[in-house]
Amino acid sequence: MTPAPMWLKRDYRATSYALCSCVLGVIFMRLLVYFIPMPTGGYGLSVASKALFSLPTQLLFFFAVPFCIYKFYGKRTVKNTFLFSSCGGFKPYYLFALPVGIAAFVLTLGVSSAWTALLKLTGYTVASSSDPMPEKFVFGFFLAELILTAVLPAVCEEFAVRGGLLTTAQNTFKTVGCVVLCGVVFGLFHQNIRQVFYTSLFGALAAYVVIKTKSLYPAMLMHFGNNFCSVFFDYADFYGWGAFGKFYDMINVMPLWALMLLFLSAAVVGAAGVVAMLYFKDKRVIARKKEVIKDAAFDATNKRVVLMGEFDPDRVRSLEMEKEVYGADYARELYRPSARDIMIIVALGVVTLCTTAFTYAWGFFY
Repeated sequence: MTPAPMWLKRDYRATSYALCSCVLGVIFMRLLVYFIPMPTGGYGLSVASKALFSLPTQLLFFFAVPFCIYKFYGKRTVKNTFLFSSCGGFKPYYLFALPVGIAAFVLTLGVSSAWTALLKLTGYTVASSSDPMPEKFVFGFFLAELILTAVLPAVCEEFAVRGGLLTTAQNTFKTVGCVVLCGVVFGLFHQNIRQVFYTSLFGALAAYVVIKTKSLYPAMLMHFGNNFCSVFFDYADFYGWGAFGKFYDMINVMPLWALMLLFLSAAVVGAAGVVAMLYFKDKRVIARKKEVIKDAAFDATNKRVVLMGEFDPDRVRSLEMEKEVYGADYARELYRPSARDIMIIVALGVVTLCTTAFTYAWGFFY
């Protein structure tokens, strides 16, 4: 086995440092919010407290610091830093991810309810909810909740977890391994026992979509759609927004067969959205390959396509023409990281396991 190039080792360490920012940033901000006395007695103050936690956590620890690490430690340009995190051009068919996110929200309701019920059976006490909303609808509060709950996590958390981490992981794991890893990481990084299970499932789905579409934007749209529904239906329920306001009441009185039908329908909608994205993505890839092959030569002896111009492995990868260029038997060599490469990541996994268990025992970080 040939020695790993230095850029690959550097990427593993850069990813480790970026994950440190995410994990330790969440802990730091939760401790800060917990110990700083905040005025109570109103929904506005509740939103302000959430903003005090979410803005630095998302913008600084999940986006700005990882971006700087990938750029400066990884020795990349700004453009290549975004490309490293799968932030290339936006394609219209990525919009199919929105109904996938909405379907994920419906499925999450069932998974979350089952998980919470299981926790209660073990003696876990569910924390009380935040302050009630104002009697009269305030658009500013609604917009603030959308930004804090839907927009920022969709951009920043995806950049941190399904961005550089997933790109680096693909050098070591195949699709299944990457999906499992990103799912577990996303679940544990919430450091909240009530969220760890369903966020792991969502994280795995988002990782699969990013791997298959080779873009972070579908995961961002899925994340936004899921979190948008959470905020929207809370407001709809409280203010009685027509049929939307009766959504939770309808679910609560549904017989089991109707619930199963609802969740099955959501799963079908979500799967259809993923299939549609992959169909249009594959159609585009095939069209690009045809254009390139028109100007390429063919090595009949080795049954390989020979691209015109200077050979560029990155171009081959971007065109998804590895098998055409390297041969039908081509299989990408996976990198086995050293203990030094992954020791920080392993340590962060232990830390998040401990803090998640801590929320179960004492609810400190909830």
